[in-house]
Amino acid sequence: MICCINPDCEKPENPDGRTHCIDCNIKLVPILRNRYRMIEFLGAGGFGRTYLAKDIDKLNQRCVVKQLAPKTQGTWAINKAVELFQQEFALKDIAN
Repeated sequence: MICCINPDCEKPENPDGRTHCIDCNIKLVPILRNRYRMIEFLGAGGFGRTYLAKDIDKLNQRCVVKQLAPKTQGTWAINKAVELFQQEFALKDIAN
């Protein structure tokens, strides 16, 4: 399974071997940042999407990748989304 990382894609899960998303026809990214392979779409909210991934730098250890993709418009709303996203990341970093 390979997941489309287009934040507007409605059905991001694709079978292995595909080069373009079945739903939105965007080119698929097999390995994100030369490290993460998205294997399952977990969900989406107002600020982004969450994927189950494998970290190929850590022997395919499972992890979660969050994609910041706010659905809001306007500078204030975007800045607030970024601020909340960074706060969540900082809290998870402290917990580890």
